[in-house]
Amino acid sequence: MTFCIYVSPSKEVKETALFFGLLAAIFSFLVASSSAAYAQEEADRWAYDTVINLPEDETLSELLELSSQMYQLKDKPPVSLAALRRRIDADLEGFKKVMNSEGYYSARVTYDVDPSVNPVLVTFNLDPGPRYTIGAFRVEFDTLQTSPGPLDPKDLGIDIGAPAVAQPIVDAQKKAISLLANRGYPLAQFERQNAVVDYTTRQMQVVQTIKSGPLVYFGKLELTGLEQINKAYLLSLSGWKENVIYQEKTLKRVRQIFLETGLFDVVRYSIPKGVTYDAVVPVTFEFEERKHRSIGVGADYSTSDGAGISAYWENRNFFGQGEKLRGDLRLSEITQEVSASFVKPNVYRRHQNLKAEASLRIEDTDAYSEEAARVYVGLDRTYGKNWTVGGGAFFELSQIEENGVSDDFFYFGVPITAAYDSTDDLLDPSKGFRFSTTLTSYLGLNDVSSDFVKTDIEGSGYYSALADKRLIFAARARVGSIVGSSRADVPAVKRFYSGGGGSIRGYELQSVGPLDDSNDPIGGRSVVEVGLEARIRITEAIGIVPFIEGGNVYKSMMPDFDEEFRWAAGLGARYYTPFGPLRLDVALPLNRRANKDDAFQFYISIGQAF
Repeated sequence: MTFCIYVSPSKEVKETALFFGLLAAIFSFLVASSSAAYAQEEADRWAYDTVINLPEDETLSELLELSSQMYQLKDKPPVSLAALRRRIDADLEGFKKVMNSEGYYSARVTYDVDPSVNPVLVTFNLDPGPRYTIGAFRVEFDTLQTSPGPLDPKDLGIDIGAPAVAQPIVDAQKKAISLLANRGYPLAQFERQNAVVDYTTRQMQVVQTIKSGPLVYFGKLELTGLEQINKAYLLSLSGWKENVIYQEKTLKRVRQIFLETGLFDVVRYSIPKGVTYDAVVPVTFEFEERKHRSIGVGADYSTSDGAGISAYWENRNFFGQGEKLRGDLRLSEITQEVSASFVKPNVYRRHQNLKAEASLRIEDTDAYSEEAARVYVGLDRTYGKNWTVGGGAFFELSQIEENGVSDDFFYFGVPITAAYDSTDDLLDPSKGFRFSTTLTSYLGLNDVSSDFVKTDIEGSGYYSALADKRLIFAARARVGSIVGSSRADVPAVKRFYSGGGGSIRGYELQSVGPLDDSNDPIGGRSVVEVGLEARIRITEAIGIVPFIEGGNVYKSMMPDFDEEFRWAAGLGARYYTPFGPLRLDVALPLNRRANKDDAFQFYISIGQAF
């Protein structure tokens, strides 16, 4: 049992306690105010300016300022002369280290303090003296087993006779470890460095010592973390060879091969720990698989093309070896299309893909109406980072109505393609070039289907005028030609057309070029298009794009530049998102045709116009 006794203080005791509490609070406030005023007075008293006198050397001056406490703490003046001198002493030591690191080992530093001015003036006088050079450089190995052999200083970024600057010497340590990792010594470690400065010859002699570790040979390739991807497929892609000397660049190359499949989020490699003797060791690659299925939807609208929606489903690992199966659906006022495509990667050799496609399409424009079915099989191959070439064959069966006359066409076609792309972004490029050309031979398989060859060449370039990509100039051009048949014998759907989004904005879809008596487009055997944009970012998320485009379609096999170009100009707005810019363009035809061209056209979609 617990007893508690409560004592209630009297009124007089409470008042006395309150009085003394108020006195204590007032006293504390006065002391704090006095201390703050004194500190402020002292701080104001020892505010200072700093001057560094140094013979012209912009790089050295920047390094000295960056290392200086006097510069870095200028907004926090010291409270006493002694504190100011401590900062000065720290800078004296720091300046000597900076100049030594730049090869000035005979540098002299003096200073002067003038307290007669406010703020106090602190002047540093620096004489760097002669610049020392690297007289000798070598790497020694601490090893009880196979020696890696000598390393050439030039391979480490060291030039004998060059200024004895610290950074290249420090970088040489990392470069030596990297070189050894490509010579069979992945466990090499830097141990120590001995640098001797000779003040008589004004040279530095450097000796770096590295513990090389064991000489390692590649053993078995082990793959872990795979769930749905065929291991044998990855092994065949790697081109792995056992019992060859370990090379780090080989592992990086194999890792890049695996990443290029697009099947993984993470790829890591390692060798066993605790290897102490020259040995053949297994190499393990660890994977984290990416999700292989995805769906997507999109929408667009323009006054020339109307409204449209698109959707797709994709599996990027259909049979476990990176095969891509994709289905697409396109529904718009003009076109309704369903298609399926299959890509088998790395057929017979790396970067060579087998492609198969099938599609059903209905299209209704002012120029023609079409119902078509098409199947295609082909190969494409990439060369280097930028080039892709391909070829294949297709069969196409279509019913085309033009001017109230309907015909059935049956074609066998052989397309050959080449493309170059050095741009930095698919939807919003800021630099580089794109170029593509397609040459397609059409062989008619029924009486109404004529034979002809169609060539289409298109290119675009991008230049960032400002370093922060606030202003990007983009230009495009296209030229095409059909040879082998007259325009009347070429099916309407295979002729060239221009006008609308993706060609010459400001004109209705396919309306640029020859027209019939009803002002409907009839297409041509050649085409020329040009365009120029200035992509200006106002903020990180908002931009504007003034543009001009022009071109024409011609009845003849080759463009006839005596005929008038159709020009259009406009202004676009961009809203930049992580998945690409949202685009709204408004374009006006500059040489508008009476009773044919509207006053303006506008376009809404995702991604830049080209």
